[in-house]
Amino acid sequence: MRRRGFVKFIVVLLVPILMYSIDYGLVSAQKRPLFVIKTAMYKDGGTKLYQGLGYKVIDYNKLEGRQDIVFQSFFLNIGKPD
Repeated sequence: MRRRGFVKFIVVLLVPILMYSIDYGLVSAQKRPLFVIKTAMYKDGGTKLYQGLGYKVIDYNKLEGRQDIVFQSFFLNIGKPD
């Protein structure tokens, strides 16, 4: 019984870390992340806001301006949002 509880604990701990790491790697390569939900789309050329477990991703696509992807979390900030 203790072993089953330990396995559940490891899965609950590792799955979010794995999802976070995969999405961070994709965003670093300027690609859309996998484990997020689109929460908003702005009418500035198609900027999209995605929400993940403990982080958000902003995919800038302004008509005249930014064309990059920004990854923000509780622990790490990459890029600066407008």
